Amino acid sequence: MSIRTKLLFSYIAMIVIPVLLLGATILLAANLFTKEIGRADVSGSVPFAAIRELFAGRTELASGLRFIAGQDPKLLSDPTFLAQTEAELAEVDSGMVIAKSAGEAVLYASPGLDADLIVQHAKYEDGQRFAGDYQNLDLIPYTDSSGQASLLIIVSDMEPVANFFKRFIPTVLLALLAALILTNGTLTYLVSRSIIRPLHALRDAAGQIREGQLDRAIVLRRQDEIGQLGTALEEMRVRLRSSLSAQLQLEQSRKELLASISHDLKTPITAIQGCVDCLQGGIADTEEKRSKYVAMIGGKAADMTRMIEELLLFATLDTGKVPFRFEKLDAAAYMSQTVDELKLDPRFSGVDIRYVHRAGERVLIHADREKLHRAISNIADNSLRHMDKASRALTVELEHEPGSTSAAIAISDNGAGISPEALPFIFDQFYREEASRRPDRGSSGLGLAIVKQIIEEHGGTLEARSRKGEGTTIVMRLPAIPHADPSSEGSNERQ
Repeated sequence: MSIRTKLLFSYIAMIVIPVLLLGATILLAANLFTKEIGRADVSGSVPFAAIRELFAGRTELASGLRFIAGQDPKLLSDPTFLAQTEAELAEVDSGMVIAKSAGEAVLYASPGLDADLIVQHAKYEDGQRFAGDYQNLDLIPYTDSSGQASLLIIVSDMEPVANFFKRFIPTVLLALLAALILTNGTLTYLVSRSIIRPLHALRDAAGQIREGQLDRAIVLRRQDEIGQLGTALEEMRVRLRSSLSAQLQLEQSRKELLASISHDLKTPITAIQGCVDCLQGGIADTEEKRSKYVAMIGGKAADMTRMIEELLLFATLDTGKVPFRFEKLDAAAYMSQTVDELKLDPRFSGVDIRYVHRAGERVLIHADREKLHRAISNIADNSLRHMDKASRALTVELEHEPGSTSAAIAISDNGAGISPEALPFIFDQFYREEASRRPDRGSSGLGLAIVKQIIEEHGGTLEARSRKGEGTTIVMRLPAIPHADPSSEGSNERQ
């Protein structure tokens, strides 16, 4: 539920609940206090019915006496009628006084009434009412049987009704005030707690993020606006942690890069310096020795040049500033030409290089001719450095299943192989499986990392399979271009 909906419901509740409580209080107070009104028979009456019955009874008796006074005034001097009427008036907390109109004599007065005072206050007008001392006077002037003007005064006790309202109205007002305070206070507390608590949690989480503590997840389990804010803050925390982790990893990579460059360049520089010292110190006293030292200097300089070139290439690939010139290539023809170039490379003399074409149709790929050649050369160079057998072999295979969306180039050797523990890391920069660095092999540790970047730029994937002591196979999978050109089927092998 959103905060807006919660606030809307709370506002409605602040109105409805006090109204309901007020209504219940009115019914309860009316039912309680009306039981104390006079001697009226209110048993089984609903609240306020007793008051209505009381006033209805008084009005009915007054109307009846008014009729009798006008039609049969003799009854007002009949003791039996007066006693019966007195009983009926007592039921509605009333009494009566009969006096001469001149106020000279009181002919009859109900017990407990101050007849003289009542007659003194009475106004000799038909239907005139006087309110005082919580008594209401209903005046009925008439002419008695002897023709003398008389006055019938019906006296109603208003004190029970007044006491009722004196207690009822303050009770209702206090109940209304209490209902408003209780309802508004409770709803304000509940709604504010449901908002303030998660805000405090978000504040604490933001403080932890500010302090760099990014490992504690932000979990609010809410679907409202605060929950959405918490979700956004959690996503920010995850991204910040990922960014910080990547930054730390990058910093560590830079440190390793500096250490690797320092180590890889120091060794050939030291060797070159040693050769120069030998030449300058006269140790190379023959032409043969001088030629040997010069050749060593040239070889180490070539190794340094190659390492620097690979480092520059890796750096430019890593920044994405190296342009790739993609073109449509016939994979079979391209691989055949590349394998032929490997065979002509003096470094691969004595290596049995074979090319196997396992595709039932012509395979077209989008590739950068030079970058793909560099990737294949790096893999072949890596295989060459780890060949430890007398009979060295290198196999290049092109595979493509009919209808497949990718073409696979697999390069296999029969070298030393890679341990299962090291296999997942061989495409990482500067990674070497051997415990001690082997500069004599001319490896910079960037060759396969460069291959990974080149293949990923082509939209392809890399896979390595190896068995320790038997050899390694590296598979490059590149997207193939669909076409309808038929070609020869079968397996073609070039050696």
